[in-house]
Amino acid sequence: MPNAHGSMRFTRRSALATALVTGFALPRVVRAEATPVAAGWETVAGLALPRSEYAAAVLGDAIYVAGGFGAESSFDRYDPAADAWERLADLPAPRHHLTLIALDEALYIAGGLNIKANSAEATFWRYDPAADRWDDLEPLPQGARGSLGGGAIDGRLYIAGGSAHDLSGPATNDLAVYDPEDDRWELLTPMPTAREHLGVGVANGFLVAVGGRDGGHESPAMLEATEIYDPATGTWSAGVPMPTPRAGLGVASDGESIFVLGGERFSNGAPVTLAAVERYEPEGDRWTSLPDLPVGRHGIAAAWLEGALYAIGGSVSAGVIENIRSVDRMGIRNPG
Repeated sequence: MPNAHGSMRFTRRSALATALVTGFALPRVVRAEATPVAAGWETVAGLALPRSEYAAAVLGDAIYVAGGFGAESSFDRYDPAADAWERLADLPAPRHHLTLIALDEALYIAGGLNIKANSAEATFWRYDPAADRWDDLEPLPQGARGSLGGGAIDGRLYIAGGSAHDLSGPATNDLAVYDPEDDRWELLTPMPTAREHLGVGVANGFLVAVGGRDGGHESPAMLEATEIYDPATGTWSAGVPMPTPRAGLGVASDGESIFVLGGERFSNGAPVTLAAVERYEPEGDRWTSLPDLPVGRHGIAAAWLEGALYAIGGSVSAGVIENIRSVDRMGIRNPG
């Protein structure tokens, strides 16, 4: 039921599982660079429905959001020029803990958890904005995955990690790539560290996987992980650890760097939601702190559009679902 703040609160499960770790390349060298200038957060039009544990992507001049707790079938588009949201064709089936990726003139949804038993799915769908229509594609080759991440590089889609069963894990480290021209999947070199509830973004031609956990099990190796995949060599390398250890975070990219927002943590005593916002640049292997979110939250969606970072929805309580509609925006520029 909605509370006095217009949010939704439910309980959710977590369980202990074991993370798998493989070898990988040596860490990169840190180089100092100029600090980006942030203008501070402002509030824009809120979501139609409070939601968390969902996904966002940018296509053209709009932000799209899909699924999530509280809006499992909903697919919506935000127009920043009009500061307004529009409801689009529902997802083919209800999902939360999914990933949404834009490529060329289409959007793709990979995996996610269903609402019957919070079980992982292997579904892979493509959305045509011109027709407002979803199509089924070949399922994920690694099998069912929820709480996963992905990104697009040079015309191909990359899907990394996630839970192979449900909210309790187990975490996986697989990496798969999809070529839309050939309609074909291929399994690639796995991530060094198995994780779910991780964040994945693309920056400077690299796939960057940060944070995460394994059900109810947390460790610094997962929560602080910064692992970079180079499609040109097919190898992973370790970056400087993320300054704020976390899982259930939001990730956005401006093309040259990724931004990580919010998240949650359980291993330092009482569960906490996080408000920290940080930027990672693979070129230089450098993390930079930015102004905190107006309120800490996990299961948050994030997007970068026209020089601004968007923090969209999420849950304000760690370990439970207490969703909000709030959408906040912060302009960021690089010093010239």
